[in-house]
Amino acid sequence: MPKPRSPLPLFALLSLAGLALMSCDQQLPTAATVVPAEGLGTVTEYFITVADETPVDPTPAPEPPRDPLAPGWTPGSPPRPAPGAPIPTPPSTHQRVSIRIDPDPVPHSGKPITDVAACRRPEMKYTWYYEQLIHAETGVPVDLSERENFLDGVFTSRIGGSLVLKANGTINLHTRWCSGNARFHYAQTRFKGKDDYGQPVEISGPWVRLMAP
Repeated sequence: MPKPRSPLPLFALLSLAGLALMSCDQQLPTAATVVPAEGLGTVTEYFITVADETPVDPTPAPEPPRDPLAPGWTPGSPPRPAPGAPIPTPPSTHQRVSIRIDPDPVPHSGKPITDVAACRRPEMKYTWYYEQLIHAETGVPVDLSERENFLDGVFTSRIGGSLVLKANGTINLHTRWCSGNARFHYAQTRFKGKDDYGQPVEISGPWVRLMAP
């Protein structure tokens, strides 16, 4: 097992115990060895990969509703959902959990994602990598057992498997998207679960701005 070396960024300080390979509709979360990190408490790593399954659009990409770098940017109303599909909601808060995105906004990467079948297709060459830092705001542990993923306001997948948020700790959810559409996108994850008292926990994460190539 590689040992963390210092000084390095937070990503490198978190020692890796296992890698979970994802599809767009399945997740096998594997917790890494946890280590203390300044200001974040105990940090646990998980991984998620999501594919944009919308058809590749050969026409010029539409402009975003507004400049996504402008202060107070919002994406506007989401498109009409498919019958029975979950509907995204604006970013929310919860007394037990907070979520921060790093980096924000997310630059286009282009680094291929080769370990997930949906992202290996030649057209899925546009990629983005970011962290969702999910922090426990209290000393009560939370089990986040379900994630709903949205891209450009459209439901893409529901992923199960426990993400165990320790008391006063942090989950670093390494997140990857692939797409065949070379344009600005925005992503969002809604987390659902229960706290250690059995009370439901639901929080819609921030709108994540995925910048155009």
